[in-house]
Amino acid sequence: MPATAFSVRFERELDVDQLAILMTGTQPTQDRDGAELLSMFGDAIRADVQCSSCGKFGAHIVQPAKSRASKAVLRQAHFRFVDPNGGDAHHPFCEFHGNNETRSTQDSLLNFGSEKSAETRAIRLLVCKGIEQGIFDQRRIRDMRQWFFDLKSATRFTVSMPLEAISWAHALQHHPHHQRWQFHPSQAAMPAFDWKAAAKKQFTEEHFHLFELVKGGLLPFEDATWRQASELAQKYHGREVFDVTKLQPYYEAAISLCIFVAANSGIDFGKRQPEIYRWKGAPTALLALCALVLFVSDWDMNVAIAAFAKLLSAPEPSDGALGNVIGLNPFHEYGAWRLVIASGEVAAKSPNGLDYNARLAAIEAALREQHRQWKEHQP
Repeated sequence: MPATAFSVRFERELDVDQLAILMTGTQPTQDRDGAELLSMFGDAIRADVQCSSCGKFGAHIVQPAKSRASKAVLRQAHFRFVDPNGGDAHHPFCEFHGNNETRSTQDSLLNFGSEKSAETRAIRLLVCKGIEQGIFDQRRIRDMRQWFFDLKSATRFTVSMPLEAISWAHALQHHPHHQRWQFHPSQAAMPAFDWKAAAKKQFTEEHFHLFELVKGGLLPFEDATWRQASELAQKYHGREVFDVTKLQPYYEAAISLCIFVAANSGIDFGKRQPEIYRWKGAPTALLALCALVLFVSDWDMNVAIAAFAKLLSAPEPSDGALGNVIGLNPFHEYGAWRLVIASGEVAAKSPNGLDYNARLAAIEAALREQHRQWKEHQP
């Protein structure tokens, strides 16, 4: 369920209670919550409130669910987007489309006002400064969401590769392909010859064309991202989805800016060294803020760095509540989807099946047979 949505009139991200306060001038209470206060504003809400993800209008307020016995809130009031015919108003690829609207959270949305860690507190302060200094505002944050949504939705592909492709590509990533050695049957005459090591080196020779693809499309990613890729491939198999590879130049720019900011801002963004961001990923809040600053800077790195310099040198904001905004991590699931696409490309060029262990076993058996035949012809 979209707990928050964007109000064009008030130019900010709001939940139901916040919208009620601004539209009615009345503070919600336990006896009369925000959804009830807005009951007479249905037409105005449908024309004003946009989905945070796809930008569609047609918002309705869904009443909170409360326990009859204790009156405790079991489900918060939220927004539902309905088209003129009563159907789902969201874009088909929107994260809230269909059954996904029942989700309680949206992982790609970030609460810049969070104070759960030193990192998010630092980002909140920078967001406050950015708004107060006029570098960006909630309208521009909303514009960025729409821009990224339109960019992704312009190109699509169908998830059609075999589901085994993910585990196959993952195995190739971990395979020691830099260890190359040409097998000859005479080598197996060594008293402690390692057949499994020989099979792995022969695997490299027979599949070397695949490792070029692995280096270009699959590295570097951690096991958790591979697991997520497998889950996405199963969930969306046979369905059309966004082609997130279109985000690659923007992702690389945002990561580069994250590294520069973390290394030169004097702010502690955690134990991870900035250069590791290229392999392990940047802190999510920092990545979202860097994407926003790049967006308002027309993706000019030096303009974005100048904006950060202004943020860092600006005085303490007069209004700390300015940071209470919902931002966007436009690269949510980017790495996992990139693995799905790359794994499909690798699978398409793998003529001998997609079972890594079975392939190793077959190669070892073939090597042993070569040695047996060679041995028979020795004097």
